[in-house]
Amino acid sequence: MNMLSESPRVVTIDASDDLDAAVAALVLANVEDPVMRWIFDTPWRVFTYAPQLYRVLATDAFHSGSVQWTDDGRAVACWQPPGVEHDGSEVAAIVREGCAPEKLGELGGVVEQLQHYRPKGPYWYLAALGVDPVAQSEGRGALLMKARLGECDAAHLPAYLWSSNQRNVPFYERHGFEVQAMLRVSTCPPMIPMVRPAR
Repeated sequence: MNMLSESPRVVTIDASDDLDAAVAALVLANVEDPVMRWIFDTPWRVFTYAPQLYRVLATDAFHSGSVQWTDDGRAVACWQPPGVEHDGSEVAAIVREGCAPEKLGELGGVVEQLQHYRPKGPYWYLAALGVDPVAQSEGRGALLMKARLGECDAAHLPAYLWSSNQRNVPFYERHGFEVQAMLRVSTCPPMIPMVRPAR
C-alpha cells in the first residue's frame, strides 16, 4: 500500500452542498462492484440508478450526522449510528425501477438472508464506503474506517456491514471484521455479511 505522504483529514459532512460530491465519489468507487452491476446491468442503468441509490444512503447518513469523508473529497463512508433505523423504502423503489424484473426475486432472497447476521443490540452499520479509483490504495479507506471504529471501541460497540465485492473482504478483515457467511442466490454475485465484535 502506498500510504499518503500528506494524509488528508477525516471530517464529518455538515453541509448538504457537499452531498453531490460525496455521491459522485461513491458512484465512481463502486462502478465495477459485482452486485451493483448485476442489479443495474447496463451502463445506462448504472449511471441512472446508482447515483439515486447512493444519494439516499448519503442523505440518510447526513441526517444522522454520520457521513464522513476525507477533506480532499476522494473517499466517503456512510454510517448508520446505533439505534437509528432508516426507512428502506426509497432504496427498494430505486432497485425495483432499475433492476431487471426477473432478478428481483433472487435479490430479495439474498437481502432477507442478510438480516439474520445483524448484531443483537446497538451497533454501527456501514451502509456505503467508496474511494475514488484514482486515489485507491493510498490509505484513505483505512483512515475512514479507523476514525469510526475508534468510536465503536470507545463505546464498546460492534460494527456490521455486508460486502458486495469479494475483493474488499481482506480490507475489512484487516480492520477486525469477520465473515459471517457467503450468501448467493442463483445468478446474483455473493453478498458477504461481516461483523466486527465489540472491543
